[in-house]
Amino acid sequence: MNLEKRIYTSSNSYSFWKIVKDSLKGYRTSFYLAKQLAKRDIKSQYRQSFLGFFWAIAPLLFNSMVWIFLQRTGTIQLTETNVPYPVFVLIGTTLWSIIGECINLTMQSVNSNRGIVTKINFDKEALITLGLIKFFLNFSLKLSLITLFLVYFQIVPSLQILFFIPLLLLSVVFFIIIGVLITPLGLLYNDISRLIPISLQVLMYITPVVYSMPAKGLMRELMLLNPLSYIITDLRNSLTGFAIENPVFWIGLLITTVVLGILALAVYRVSMPILTERMS
Repeated sequence: MNLEKRIYTSSNSYSFWKIVKDSLKGYRTSFYLAKQLAKRDIKSQYRQSFLGFFWAIAPLLFNSMVWIFLQRTGTIQLTETNVPYPVFVLIGTTLWSIIGECINLTMQSVNSNRGIVTKINFDKEALITLGLIKFFLNFSLKLSLITLFLVYFQIVPSLQILFFIPLLLLSVVFFIIIGVLITPLGLLYNDISRLIPISLQVLMYITPVVYSMPAKGLMRELMLLNPLSYIITDLRNSLTGFAIENPVFWIGLLITTVVLGILALAVYRVSMPILTERMS
């Protein structure tokens, strides 16, 4: 007598592409919630502030002024820059702050909304959208400051400025993706959130943020090995009328961003329910 054979498998099987599709749907369906949360956060952030939105650009302005003072007084000897140094350093520090904000965006958004994350069931992609809305508001203020500097120093952008927004958006998306991928670890271990600013501080000194790349020497070799150097250099060039120096790098960054972006959608979608339970 032949017995019927049955094979039982776990019902908790996941389709990678279904997870990605659900994640994209989550961004769409949760946009209204993200917008309302952003309005709440922005109003509460500036409600009791006399100077209001000035604080969004104050750190950049003061940081740039310190470097300008050090350069003007001869305290530090810097190589010549292709644009007036105040413009060079302001653009550099602004772009560097954007990198840091993008990496920390997801982690900070989740941490600052732990109360609703653990009590309300909603698509957690809203937290990333929330962070993006606040980020672009602050960025618009920083871009206004850069524009004032360009006008004051009579720097007329060339057609290269048409590359600025696409390359900037690509960079923003890439660094947000990096932030999304490290968010699960960052929420489990506080060491990650403490390590990020330290790492960025070290990396800044081997990136042409406040000084240009030397013609030769060890520092030049380190900068050439640092991919952030190409991002900062070309974004600054596109704003100040100079040519894009690393087109092949940007093609590689685009491909990397697409691949990592798909992975990040799935990682965030799968990990957030687990992390929400851990935070409860």
